[in-house]
Amino acid sequence: MSHDHHSNATDDSSLSEITKAAILKWVHEGDPETKHEMYFYASMKGILFFKAWNIDTTTEFWLAMFGLFVLGMLSEIVKSFRGCLVSEAAADFKNSENKPILGGKDPSRSYWEKCCVHGILTLVYLIETVLMILLMLTFMTYNVNFISAALLGVIIGYFLFGYSRVQSAAVNC
Repeated sequence: MSHDHHSNATDDSSLSEITKAAILKWVHEGDPETKHEMYFYASMKGILFFKAWNIDTTTEFWLAMFGLFVLGMLSEIVKSFRGCLVSEAAADFKNSENKPILGGKDPSRSYWEKCCVHGILTLVYLIETVLMILLMLTFMTYNVNFISAALLGVIIGYFLFGYSRVQSAAVNC
């Protein structure tokens, strides 16, 4: 009776150990061509979103900071805009000219009208999601300067445009 299958198991486990060691080395040391810092740092140089968007000069740095600030504000604007659209579409107005579109209480609205409004809301939601993903990628750069610009944009955007969300939430509660 042969016990060759035991030697294959040993070979498989040593191969598995080699693979684990290689993966751990790559995770902890990184690929030399795409090394990415995994700790927070403050620098006027860095890569933003794409390898080709390498920030090297002071002008590029300040343009990136302004762009991230605008990105943060834009995310709050779109979030507030979508909230306004949803509340307007679902509102039950007493005036016969302003009938609710999404509420379902008004049989005079056609299925096509409801689908168009829902399609627009979905498109605005897509834009909001893309902006949020870009903000997340900003945080994943670990560059404190980039993160600060994006956070400042979100905070000021919420201060200027988020009040409508707070106000409509208070009315709907």
